[in-house]
Amino acid sequence: MSKSSCNSRLYKLKLVNTSEQVITGHKLSDNWKALCDAILRDFRLEEVFKFVHPKDDGMVYSRHYIRPARYGYAALRVGQFRTGEDFAEVYVNLESKKYEPYMVLLNPSPAFKNHQLLADIVARAFNWVLAGNKLSIEMERWVPEKGCETDWVMDCIETSRNSEKGYNVDDLKDFGFEKLLKKGRKRKTGNFRSYIKPEYVEKVMEWLHNEIDDTKDVRVFMRAMRAIARLDLFVERPPMKCFFEEFHKDGLIEISAYNNYMNIDNDKCQKDGAYYDVLSRASVYFGIIV
Repeated sequence: MSKSSCNSRLYKLKLVNTSEQVITGHKLSDNWKALCDAILRDFRLEEVFKFVHPKDDGMVYSRHYIRPARYGYAALRVGQFRTGEDFAEVYVNLESKKYEPYMVLLNPSPAFKNHQLLADIVARAFNWVLAGNKLSIEMERWVPEKGCETDWVMDCIETSRNSEKGYNVDDLKDFGFEKLLKKGRKRKTGNFRSYIKPEYVEKVMEWLHNEIDDTKDVRVFMRAMRAIARLDLFVERPPMKCFFEEFHKDGLIEISAYNNYMNIDNDKCQKDGAYYDVLSRASVYFGIIV
C-alpha cells in the first residue's frame, strides 16, 4: 500500500435470500460458496466484478489484486487509478476461523468520498454476482473492542495462510494482479537501500535494523527479511551480498538458505509460528495487510 496512514473500517457480512431471511450460522460453507467462487473467477478474469458508483452508472472503477486470491479470501485495490493515490483497499475474509465473514476497507480518501460510498460500491458488485443464486449481502458496521482494533490483521494473515489457493502458481499470468511475473533486467549494482520501494526506504531500514542488528540467529533475521518481502516492500529481492554489507551477517547463512527464505512462494515458514508473529507486527507497523 502506497499510503502511509491506515484508516480502516470493518463490516460483518450477512447473506440474505430472496425472501429477505438472513442465513445464519458461522461457516455457511455452501451458501458462501457462490461468492468464494466468484472471487476466484474475478481473479482469473473469467467473470469480473462491476464496481460502479451507486448514483452514476457511468462512473466505473477498476480493481487490481494486491495478492493472488485464495478461496474465501481476497485483497484488492479499487479505484480509477488516475494517480498513485487514486484507490482504496478492500479485504474480504469469508473463511475466518475466529470471526463471522467480514470485510475491511482501508483509506477510501481521496479515491472515494467516504467509507460508506466504497462499501456500497463493493456490496453492489458482489450482489450482481449473487443475484443468480437468489442471494444478496447485507453489511453491518463492526467496531472491535478496545485493545483488539488490529486483531483482524493477524486473522487475515492466518486465513490467507490456511485457505486453499484455488489456482496453480505455475499457471498465473495477469489476472489483474499487477505484481506477477514482472519482466525486466535485474539491477547489476546498488546498495541494500536501492532494493526497497522509494517511499518506504527510511521506514524499512529503521524496522529491519531494530529487528536484525542484535542477533546472530539466522531464523530471527531471516524472518524479518521474509516479512518485508511478503509485504511487497522490495522493488526486487536484495542479493545476499548487499544484505551482508548492510547488516554484517557474513558467514552466518549460506546462499541457498538465504534464497529459500526470500522466496515467498514456497512453504519455508508454513509451520513457523514465530514468523507469523513477525509478519503480523510488520503488517501493523507498515499498515499493509497480506
